[in-house]
Amino acid sequence: MQELYPGRAARDISEVYAEPPTVAGGVHVSMNVITTVDGRAAVAGGSHRIGSPTDHRLMRQLRSHADAVVTGAGTLLAEGIAPGIPTELEARRIERGQRPQPLSVLLGGRQGVNLRGRLRELRPDALVVFLPSGAEAPGLHEKATVHFCTGERPAPGEVVRTLQERYGVRRILLEGGPRIYSAFLSTGLVHDLYWTLAPKLTAAEAPRMLESTPLEVTALQLRSIHEHEGELYVHYAVGGTWGSGLRAGVDV
Repeated sequence: MQELYPGRAARDISEVYAEPPTVAGGVHVSMNVITTVDGRAAVAGGSHRIGSPTDHRLMRQLRSHADAVVTGAGTLLAEGIAPGIPTELEARRIERGQRPQPLSVLLGGRQGVNLRGRLRELRPDALVVFLPSGAEAPGLHEKATVHFCTGERPAPGEVVRTLQERYGVRRILLEGGPRIYSAFLSTGLVHDLYWTLAPKLTAAEAPRMLESTPLEVTALQLRSIHEHEGELYVHYAVGGTWGSGLRAGVDV
């Protein structure tokens, strides 16, 4: 793997995204995204066909820093996401005072959440689900810790506040989909964007990185670029300006 910015050097993949983001107070929120060159965030209904094994490994490294990994229910259905990290990454988390595996967090709608795959194997204290008030949740309480929110959809601020106060979460990783990314960005809660740009094109109608909802122009500050076999791994600070440092964690 090659580092292209801020320096130019050969890097082992283990050196990329190797350290967790610094939390200066509050909660630090990062988002992990992959798109094709023409901006599509999914191919044939999911993003897993876009990324390479290297991208998947970097995703697991980003997960290993997070106290909680947040995913929308629609993304769960499309991707069949396998939560968690490899056991070999648990030791460093324990050294930092984190639980061995990040908390799995799902944001659902009125129809509730249909758990799939390995999510059904998690203990209720390892899986947290946020739903709107009055949403359907038959049998869900036996498999997850369920929180009912006040609005039509789980609000980012309410989600972050609950995770911080109830579970001691200080670092959150967002893993989609576009509606979740847009909601968190529009409320100013995102600090870092980790974007994989896959060397692929698709003419198919497919979701983009963000949902087409009103969003003020958000400044990004380039932190690093790495490349491997034509795939680019770009890290931006969100909301920064040239010459400024990272924002402190958002208190909600």
